[in-house]
Amino acid sequence: MTVDMMQRKGYYRFYEDKENFTTVLELPYKGSASMIIMMPDEGKMKEVEDSMTQAHFKHWKQSLSGSTVIVHVPKLSISGSYSLKETLEGMGMASVFSDTADFSGMTGHKVTMSQVEYKAILNVDEKGTEAAAITLIEMMGSALETTIIKINRPFLVFITESTTDSILFMGNISDPTSK
Repeated sequence: MTVDMMQRKGYYRFYEDKENFTTVLELPYKGSASMIIMMPDEGKMKEVEDSMTQAHFKHWKQSLSGSTVIVHVPKLSISGSYSLKETLEGMGMASVFSDTADFSGMTGHKVTMSQVEYKAILNVDEKGTEAAAITLIEMMGSALETTIIKINRPFLVFITESTTDSILFMGNISDPTSK
């Protein structure tokens, strides 16, 4: 399998969690957003996914420390489309999908809602990351030792926002060549 890779040298925060078999790397964006890449050790993806909790994620973020790093990351583009109808109905909003629902105040005539769909797209290339108009920035620093991190096996990716401590986007990249 051939994967187009990008290389970047800069001052990045990362953490190697030997106990939980994963390397965590943070790539900052302008503002308060960042991309968190979690690359489990070879053959440990299922174990990491099955054991990952909010507490693990928080521990990983708090354990990140900065250093000069050469990062090799695959170019990728992922997208997903998900129906929210069952989720909304399960939350007690079934009436919005019935024939008796009244949305005429929004449209001026009788309409019914048949589906609610969520679509997400994430593109990562040399120009940065495209996900809600977020742009990757590079921070340069100098250190005596340079760490090399190659994202060259399946990994988890998260786009996070630090002021609200929210995960805005997440994905599992098992084959970066698939579209």
